[in-house]
Amino acid sequence: MTHATTTTINRPTWVDLSTKDAAAARDFYSKLFGWRVEVNPDPLYGGYALAKIGGQDAAGIGPVQSPEQPTVWSMYIGTDDVDALAKKVAAAGGTVVAPPFDVGDQGRMAVFADPTGAFISAWQGTRMGGFQTSGPGA
Repeated sequence: MTHATTTTINRPTWVDLSTKDAAAARDFYSKLFGWRVEVNPDPLYGGYALAKIGGQDAAGIGPVQSPEQPTVWSMYIGTDDVDALAKKVAAAGGTVVAPPFDVGDQGRMAVFADPTGAFISAWQGTRMGGFQTSGPGA
């Protein structure tokens, strides 16, 4: 059976937290919102966890990727072509902070800054679509 992943286009599709203490954040948000948090055991994902409500993906929580990175919640806008969106960002006067890259087999993402300096990320799902979606075998 073929599984389809749906990604919301040009609207918020995902949020995640990058933090210097992912274990403490997972504990806090689990208690606060009743999230069941599942850490991906694959080293490729660096300790990234999915927070779930009723079996549905609600958010992600993971460690920062570099010591200089601040603890921050990030919002992702869904797209069907993250590479084309990166070109549009640059043409519109924004900055491509992290060019499009694969996130395992889950999808592709990029990080941008708008002309005022605000950061925003983009998500092009393959296995993981975003809020309240799950990929094959999830």
